[in-house]
Amino acid sequence: MRTRYGAATLAFLAGIATGRGEITMAEEPMVVAIEDAGQPSGETDFRTRVERMRATLDDANARFSASAAVAELNALRAYAGTRPELLPERREILSMIGAIASRSSLMEFEDGLEPLRELMILGEGDTRSPKRRLNDHYTYAELAAGQAWLPGHSGGHALAAEHYGLAAALADGLPDYTDDQRAGMREKQAYELHEAGRYEEALAVNRDVLSEGERLFGAEDAKLKTVLTNIAQNLHAMERKAEAEPYLVRVQGIAEVGEDIETVQDMLFQRGVLAFELGQPAEARAFMRERIARLEAAGDPELLATAKEDYAELERRLSKP
Repeated sequence: MRTRYGAATLAFLAGIATGRGEITMAEEPMVVAIEDAGQPSGETDFRTRVERMRATLDDANARFSASAAVAELNALRAYAGTRPELLPERREILSMIGAIASRSSLMEFEDGLEPLRELMILGEGDTRSPKRRLNDHYTYAELAAGQAWLPGHSGGHALAAEHYGLAAALADGLPDYTDDQRAGMREKQAYELHEAGRYEEALAVNRDVLSEGERLFGAEDAKLKTVLTNIAQNLHAMERKAEAEPYLVRVQGIAEVGEDIETVQDMLFQRGVLAFELGQPAEARAFMRERIARLEAAGDPELLATAKEDYAELERRLSKP
């Protein structure tokens, strides 16, 4: 029986939020034209162009060509090289390339990861603002998390977890970030820790996130469904399956109050799988049958068909000697 512990229960981050659905640039310049100025004529020209590019990227209303922006930044990067006197500008250039890659669907993950990797190596002595450094860690995490789903790049989950954690630590000292935003960063960190197979660490972070969520929103708020489900997954992966059940029950209760039938049916499925794994066939059947009944009442033919397939699979498994 497939369990859906994984992609389904942690689907809140299945499409990792790299900003790739909300591109603030266009391939054809719309507002800000970035000209191909070639190599800088000197340090004054170089610094002026770096400052201009930073102002453009920091303008939330600016629309510009991603390819033209990266071409300009690559020209500036080549000029800076490894010259120590241009190290502050070099950091800014690497940061900007990473930011553009995270927002553009036309660029590969590695297009942003490579300059940010170099930036992280240059971290010692970085005097840029904590908020700027936080954004770099967060962007690096987002890109690593996205790439981690590609074949051969699963190591990106651990990298993403590290940098979500570093971003969250910086956010703790910045009044610009709300407690909810800080908890959101740690929730992403926990997700990546789980995907990296570091279940105990993920569980510890998720429990902190849950505690913070309960403080902010109350114990029965719908915003807690994700972290409660993720704690259940952490426990399941650690073979502490019986401990997972109360968290699934709690998610189902919150979903019942909100008339969220999709979550209700998923929790009934998860509880049925868990009962089967714990050697409780009667309970497993009861959960799967209730799921079917609820979906029949809701009139959702697609989910109902899946629920019936799952029940048939359960009966097939239970009939095995």
